[in-house]
Amino acid sequence: MTKPKTILVVDDDPAFLESVAELLESYGYRALTATDGNEGVKTAMAKGPDLMILDVMMATDTEGFDIARRVRTIPELARVPILLVTGVVKAMHLRKPPEPDPEWLPVDRVLEKPVDPARLMKEINRVLHTQPKGEGRDEQEEDPAGR
Repeated sequence: MTKPKTILVVDDDPAFLESVAELLESYGYRALTATDGNEGVKTAMAKGPDLMILDVMMATDTEGFDIARRVRTIPELARVPILLVTGVVKAMHLRKPPEPDPEWLPVDRVLEKPVDPARLMKEINRVLHTQPKGEGRDEQEEDPAGR
């Protein structure tokens, strides 16, 4: 049996943190939480998560975007997949969610809140078990927790 994958969830909404942590743990993941971007980066540096889930609008309207870019500049964290889960589309009256972009928005996926738990788990599994093209791994169907 392999060690469960660790997922760090960064959001300023305690109810969201609690519900996502419970969901992740029910699927066999190890869940870590942080209530802001700085705490999230410190936790990521200390614990080395396999995936980060970031909210966008926390202390500032762009904190999640800023943290994603910051994480990509830290060698120990630069390759950690990031899933952005946000309510920015509704709050900012946008037509569609922002698209991942290597410089402006260096994340693997963007999901709009509220997100269905089954969809969240599907995207987590996809991100954790799919390497970018040329990395030598194909999408795999395996236990999401890595067991």
